[in-house]
Amino acid sequence: MLITLSGLDGAGKSTLIEWLRSALQEHGYGVAVLHMNDDVGVYAYLRRGRDRLLRLLGRTVPRRSAARPPGARGGALRRVRNAVVWGHALRRCIYPIDLLIVALHRLYLERLTKRVLVMDRYFYDTLVDLSNGGPRRGNRLLEMLTPTPDVPVLLDVPPERAFGRKGEYSVDYLERRWTAYQAVFGRVAGCVRLPDTEPQTARASLWQVVTARMPGAPGLRGADRQGS
Repeated sequence: MLITLSGLDGAGKSTLIEWLRSALQEHGYGVAVLHMNDDVGVYAYLRRGRDRLLRLLGRTVPRRSAARPPGARGGALRRVRNAVVWGHALRRCIYPIDLLIVALHRLYLERLTKRVLVMDRYFYDTLVDLSNGGPRRGNRLLEMLTPTPDVPVLLDVPPERAFGRKGEYSVDYLERRWTAYQAVFGRVAGCVRLPDTEPQTARASLWQVVTARMPGAPGLRGADRQGS
């Protein structure tokens, strides 16, 4: 089973994922959590290779926050570098390779080790990056190639609230991304939209969907975890 959580920075994905991991493990399920940008894909592997090389050379390894897409606050040199590394043409070329990499992870984690795979971000977040304020024709083909998760979740948090929680990106940038998220997830079958509500309400809503879609797990439907 694949569960993905998408949304603005500051939407609360990490907190909800940690709760979901704990809830599933308490019901006897093995769980693997992967971050789309840090754990899988071409960029993630290149960063790992770079970090290992720097360690061998006795150099300082850059913080993960340094690898940020355009829109993040930073110096002019960093913005130029990010504009090249995160350019649309290059990312569209890498997208099919990342699809294959994720498929291999799914084969190993879901099929061979029988674990539930929870992903912090998914290809839908990449499509939002590539939208740049509005849909692009080239994105539609990528959408068609993207497998739909069993539970695709959008944390639908307003830009102002997300900015108040994290403050890493400007409100204007977050508003453009929020609009793009609405467009992308408007075409995702079975999309679960979690509004910016109390944590217990969001957990209960997510748990209800996960238990309903979990294959062959009637004992997982207990209400004891919904409000915890």
